[in-house]
Amino acid sequence: MRRRSAAAAITLAAVGALAGCGAHTTGPHDPSSTTGSPSLAPTPTPTPSPTQAPRYVPTAPAGTPLGAGERVWAAFSRSDLPYAAWWAQLKPMLSAAARAVYVYDDPSDLPFMTVTGQVRVAAKAPAEPHYTVEVIVPTSKGAFALDLERHTLASPWLLYAIKFPPTVQ
Repeated sequence: MRRRSAAAAITLAAVGALAGCGAHTTGPHDPSSTTGSPSLAPTPTPTPSPTQAPRYVPTAPAGTPLGAGERVWAAFSRSDLPYAAWWAQLKPMLSAAARAVYVYDDPSDLPFMTVTGQVRVAAKAPAEPHYTVEVIVPTSKGAFALDLERHTLASPWLLYAIKFPPTVQ
């Protein structure tokens, strides 16, 4: 019985010593240092703060309604930017009417939210003209609807309204 206890104590001591080898780290290895070896501890991965959502990255072609909607959302949802930079990105994608409305928005007022599903074009009745479209952006705060328009078949899609979900006003 004493041999088992001694063997168990030795095993626990060895495991404890091995576990302690990587437990104390002082940060990334400094190549100019002459003492010690590189740390084997994983490098911490930065995570978005609860006040800054991850950036949305558009994937659809820019000239399509979906691509235009994705680019509008990517610019509009940048709550981490100062107003001047935010407005400079968003303004070219807005109709004249939308510019008159959204010029007063402050990106820092947007709540923390993430896109939770696939951004998509809403279904339209076949009789509607090909000059308006609605792009749905599902988020952790609810679905936003981006209303886009164009004046000719060759003109770019521009945002004319954003319909906020009831949870965000």
